[in-house]
Amino acid sequence: MSQESNISPLDSIALERVKHLIEQLQHVAPALKELADISIEARKAVERELTDFALSIKTSKLDKDQLEVFFKKPYFLEPVPRRSDSWYLIIPKFVDVRFGWLEPSSANEAYNKFLLNRYMDWLGEIPQAIKKQLDWKTPPELTLDGEELHGSKEALNYAWQKYRPFLHDRDENRIKVNGKRAFDLIASLVKDGILPFSIKPVDPSDLVERKIDFELREYQQQAWDELKRYSAVGIYYPPSTGKTVIGLWVMTHLKPKHLVVVPTRLLQEQWTERIQTHTDLNPEEYAVMTYQAAITKAQNQVWTTKIIDEVHHLPANTFVKLALIKAKYTIGLSASPFREDGREEYVFALSGKPVGLSWEYFKKLNIIKSPTCHVWIVKNFDAKIKRLEGLLQEDRRTIIFSDSIQVGDTIKNKFKVPFVNGMTKDNMETISTNRTVVVSRVGDEGMSLPDIERVIEVSWLGGSRRQELQRTTRLLHSQTDEQENHILMTLEEYLRDRKRLFAIMDKGFKIVLHKEGVSEKVIQQHEQNGYVPLPKPRTSKKTLNGTQETSPSIPIMSGQSATFLNLPGVQRILNLMSKKEEQLFTMLLDHDGEWFSGDKLPFLLGYASKHSMQVNLSFKKMVDRGWIEQERIGKSLSYRTNMKGKMS
Repeated sequence: MSQESNISPLDSIALERVKHLIEQLQHVAPALKELADISIEARKAVERELTDFALSIKTSKLDKDQLEVFFKKPYFLEPVPRRSDSWYLIIPKFVDVRFGWLEPSSANEAYNKFLLNRYMDWLGEIPQAIKKQLDWKTPPELTLDGEELHGSKEALNYAWQKYRPFLHDRDENRIKVNGKRAFDLIASLVKDGILPFSIKPVDPSDLVERKIDFELREYQQQAWDELKRYSAVGIYYPPSTGKTVIGLWVMTHLKPKHLVVVPTRLLQEQWTERIQTHTDLNPEEYAVMTYQAAITKAQNQVWTTKIIDEVHHLPANTFVKLALIKAKYTIGLSASPFREDGREEYVFALSGKPVGLSWEYFKKLNIIKSPTCHVWIVKNFDAKIKRLEGLLQEDRRTIIFSDSIQVGDTIKNKFKVPFVNGMTKDNMETISTNRTVVVSRVGDEGMSLPDIERVIEVSWLGGSRRQELQRTTRLLHSQTDEQENHILMTLEEYLRDRKRLFAIMDKGFKIVLHKEGVSEKVIQQHEQNGYVPLPKPRTSKKTLNGTQETSPSIPIMSGQSATFLNLPGVQRILNLMSKKEEQLFTMLLDHDGEWFSGDKLPFLLGYASKHSMQVNLSFKKMVDRGWIEQERIGKSLSYRTNMKGKMS
């Protein structure tokens, strides 16, 4: 009788697992050619696990020499195609290390693939050992002072050749910049790893000391010191680490007048409340405006300080004008300075000298926690609402996120809870005085609730990893002992949007999958098919002329819609679109055939103001093509999407 025949079922599972681990090692070890050991802890953990499994099944078929090679070189790097400034770090999934940005392409592989670039280096994300192996060349030292570029003779020669389209003329000591292309020059320098921010110390005559209820922690003091040195900084600390405190400190230690610019009215309320509560600043000494308001109202005023909250929005075409608001000192604040459209260089260029520290730094200080994320995979929308009902039976301080206004209204009416969105007022008061609140996208960013116990996501913006990270990290602001994060996904949503979860995974948060009415076999079958042909729940609703019309009750893309997106003709159209247009197209497709009022549609699509759609060229193009129908009822315009009808 063979030795394996006497193995217990538990040992049999262990045997299969160790075989799997050995296969991974054998497959990856020959490619581990480039780097040195990353972590003694990682090595010990893997070695201990493999040894325990080997002992449990009484086998010695582990090649220790091969393991030693692996431990010395447990990962490898490869350049990102068509991106000279970026690399992929590839490492087996059972080695628990995380650097950079987890890529979706590693979803079904035995390895994690992380994107590394200079931006992550500036934020303290890249260990010295990896930077050494990357052999990043030290970029030339260039500084931009007004419309003049300064540096050594060699650096100026380099710039004259590399950035000639942005330059005007030169002499031995400087290069004159084309004023109309100055911003493009800064973005190009940043992308090449050059921080062109010149040292411009804060004018001592601008320093004051006003009342503030906080003292700065060491890392907050570092950010304040950098501002005093450079006059313009971008502060990229994780959520809950007190970026707003730094902003309040600056406002009470520099002469007014101060401008705070925020993306939503919810944040406008929160900033105003904190200024009034924790400082002695008078209303005439500061202004807190939304992005849209600042573009029209702040341009012609004189500001000492300009603070741009959630500065990762700034590169958007609509908001880049905020960079033109003149102020002696500029601060950009963001916990996630990375963008789905890859325009990170503009985030850094528009803010100032980047100041950042890795998430691990704050975890070691126990400043940020690691809440567990529960992902519930259910059959359909009705099952999602049923799961939500089960969660709400436990009375906990809860925020329910719903991108969709329609879904938010459904939850509001069913569970008798308030719904905060772009059309409501006194949002912070509503959130603060209710145990459970539904919140639209206006609560994604910056919202700080020290007593929050649970976040539940029901509706979201596609596969946006940045949004997922922002929502999950609302829990990091909590001072309660336990926090829960729940994401309720239909099967097709899980297959389509699960790359959102990578944002949580690459920060070290634990994810637990729960399947309700959906088997692993069904998931695998639909993964092979590429989409899930599940019908939408349908309800009757009144159209504009008062007749009853059957239409989808929720904006969740059906299998039919997913198939529609994969049609060759539709794919050709999508390939011609910008990322912004493609995002808008997909969101409108989720609501195909539905009527919306002109006032409501912008909020449904995530704009903070109903006037934003008036200047949205992408939307106008779709109206011109007939994908969106318009009908005037009295003085107001209403719209209905007609994507499939016009394109099928």
